[in-house]
Amino acid sequence: MQRRQMLKLLGGGMLGGGLTGLCGPGAAATACGGYPAGDRWAFDVLRHDAVIGDHVFTFSRGTASRDTAPRDAGDFVVEVAIDITVGFLGVTLFRFTHRAEEIWRGGLLQALTSETDDDGTLWQVRYERQGDNLRGSVNGAPAEGPGDILPASLWHPDTPRATRLLDTVDGGIKPVAAVVLAPPPAGHFRLTGGIEREVWTDAACGLTRVVFPARDGSLITLARR
Repeated sequence: MQRRQMLKLLGGGMLGGGLTGLCGPGAAATACGGYPAGDRWAFDVLRHDAVIGDHVFTFSRGTASRDTAPRDAGDFVVEVAIDITVGFLGVTLFRFTHRAEEIWRGGLLQALTSETDDDGTLWQVRYERQGDNLRGSVNGAPAEGPGDILPASLWHPDTPRATRLLDTVDGGIKPVAAVVLAPPPAGHFRLTGGIEREVWTDAACGLTRVVFPARDGSLITLARR
């Protein structure tokens, strides 16, 4: 397998690859309680039925591992860790690492920070709420987004209502169209446009499975453990 082929392996930075019109939690979020009830979701990342990495969400209240933005005791904190390595005959051909933190208050995103190494391409994203908007930087360049947007991490139950998502890898605003194939809470929906994902959720509206095309046409699957 050539390295050039492996560089095409993954598209869109896993779940974070990148809604306006939402003023706080919508109908789906209200039905599902707005935030996940548990404190951790862990997924195997698979390609051709082989595990190539891990994708882990950690949920907490008022605390986080990185001191990136001011937070209140009642803030809801989402941390995402992705580690993927693809090798051949003992040689690493592709590596992807991603760390992100979201801070939520009153149903709205207050801050988003992320650092990504996409096989040598580095991304650093910083957003904080300023009034009705999110402002910050992407790799040091000024960036801005609407204050009611959802990140493309997909955990939020209002994601099927998305028309745009904030890409947590490159910080861009990505237009999407969502089709609900089965209603929540045990739902199934598909995103197309700037981000392509097929997503399944359980009776608690938690993610259970995500499938999307890689750049080389193969399918990447996130399967919850």
